[in-house]
Amino acid sequence: MRTGQLIAPFGPGAIYTDSRGTPLVVCGLDHWYKIDRGNGLLQCENPDEFDIVEPRLSALLNVNRFRMPADYRAVHRGQQAPPNAFLSTPSQRFPRWYRNSYTNEMRRLNLNTESLPAARDGRWLPVRFVAVCGDGHLSEFPWKRWIGCECQGDGNLFLIDRGGSELSTIRVECRSCPEGSTGRQGRTLSGTTGRPNEDEGGQGAFQNAGISCPGDRPWLGEGANEHGCPRPLVGALINQTNIYFPKTISAIFLPDMNLQDDSIMQLRDKIQEAGTACSVALTLWKMNMRPEAIALVSSSLVGGGIFFDAQQLELAVISLFEPNAIVNANTPAMPESDLLAFRRAEFNIIRNEVNDPVNIPNLRVIPADVPHNLEDWITTVNLVERLRETRVFYGFDRIEPNSTPLAGMPDSAMRQLFRNPPMHRQDQWLPAVKVFGEGIYLELNEEKISQWQEDNKEWLTHRMNQGFITRLSGIFQTLPPSAGTDWIWASRYLLVHSLAHILINQLVFECGYSTASLRERLYISNDSKAPMAGILIYTAAGDSEGTLGGLVRLGHKDRLESIIRQAVSRASWCSADPVCSEIGGQGSRFANLAACHACTLLPETSCETINQGLDRAMIVGTPDNRAHGFMAELLDEIYSLEGE
Repeated sequence: MRTGQLIAPFGPGAIYTDSRGTPLVVCGLDHWYKIDRGNGLLQCENPDEFDIVEPRLSALLNVNRFRMPADYRAVHRGQQAPPNAFLSTPSQRFPRWYRNSYTNEMRRLNLNTESLPAARDGRWLPVRFVAVCGDGHLSEFPWKRWIGCECQGDGNLFLIDRGGSELSTIRVECRSCPEGSTGRQGRTLSGTTGRPNEDEGGQGAFQNAGISCPGDRPWLGEGANEHGCPRPLVGALINQTNIYFPKTISAIFLPDMNLQDDSIMQLRDKIQEAGTACSVALTLWKMNMRPEAIALVSSSLVGGGIFFDAQQLELAVISLFEPNAIVNANTPAMPESDLLAFRRAEFNIIRNEVNDPVNIPNLRVIPADVPHNLEDWITTVNLVERLRETRVFYGFDRIEPNSTPLAGMPDSAMRQLFRNPPMHRQDQWLPAVKVFGEGIYLELNEEKISQWQEDNKEWLTHRMNQGFITRLSGIFQTLPPSAGTDWIWASRYLLVHSLAHILINQLVFECGYSTASLRERLYISNDSKAPMAGILIYTAAGDSEGTLGGLVRLGHKDRLESIIRQAVSRASWCSADPVCSEIGGQGSRFANLAACHACTLLPETSCETINQGLDRAMIVGTPDNRAHGFMAELLDEIYSLEGE
């Protein structure tokens, strides 16, 4: 797999099926950057080679260091071995129970390297079922305990699958158990995948059978159990989507717009290249040991043959370890969550021109002209000709995603991803990747949004009841305001998010990228002093497809106008209408209104909220009344031109 896939969707703890059909669990971070020399696993020569420095993410996650997954480097005959040759990210077989497709006999492989037994008839196939719990544990399906088998060893179990669509057609039995016993009679898997309602004290099938969660963590190796887990065990298919929700967060590289001296910026880049010294210095800085941090950075630079002015070094260290937004940016009237403030820092820079390829090579933003006929709705169009995105993996959830994923960081991530978590803060790290891309930034007209909300207040409040607003704000990716949510925030969010989706659906016909290669990044706030209504549509695919230039080209006014017109026209009607446009919650969390796969939804990798919080009626109205849409006037103009 590509190294970027080890961030998502196949990070540590995920089940990945290889090309031979063998399901594997990706190992924890203790096992990364190790090489088998025949006498055990040893640390690779230079793990600092993979270090990534991203100050904004370090401040948010309280982790000083990030590392890229190792790329495999082979050694060709007659050539010198490259640094960290033969380094790979390990995985181990899971589940270890296999079933013979002809005889239905089951076998458990006790070692990761144990070969499958010879089969006279049929083939040995991995079983399809595992067991998980809400605390993130992953274990083998408790076959013997489920049927009440008390036989010694794992032999003589049979899994009979009649091929039906229900679990009642799958039966496990032990033919070594005495006649008439529950083990000999066997039992179907019916009810094992049902999740009990823990809030109401519900009992699951395993709990009723006296089976508790063993706390297994196979991605951390043998014996890494957490005993005494109180969460109910639930059966699941190995390819079931809700057994692994990777927790990832990304940041767009932002230059320090307050620094004017080129030499300070260059010195800051040299500090970031220092690797371990930079990480340790950041730890000291957070402990208010600033002189010690500067001294450590200074000695590291001098050791590398880099000389500098002491005052410039201090300014460079402050810029690196205290990343802030533009000094002159608007300050919101109400306090914001850490995630929303994190996103606002990007908004404050990306809406302005950034064009200094020598000193700022990883971000280039060029203002473009807004199409004259769209000025009523759009105030800013910027061409993001180059950007760098850093994506960090900091854990995972099972069964359902956590509504407060950053709670307990970094201890929660260290405990879940390491068998032996690093004791010192400067030694803690998380996997990350850097990807480069391009994009288009659009900003909606704030006066137009306010006027639209005022004119359609009755319709909007009727369309979005309090239950819907509560469900929408309960999705943490929507970054709701800390002061509380109402129909004003909800309508703004649905409007901006839905517009991003219909634009992506139209851009793929013109830009040369696939839909899954495009991503959205939303900047939304209804703060009275510093509102946000921005959309960044960008590509950061992690390979050559990320910077083809086809997306930026479409941001020029001669092309953008026709794209937006076509997108709005397509969104005005869905093949599932009028059902799609009817009022009522849609989606897995009932946080969508007029949105379905025929009109608005995108691949889940492209959407920040996994296709939640969408309603194209905010843009184009409903089939029976188009006047309620934000772009209703543009739609009328399109219809009139088509009529002519």
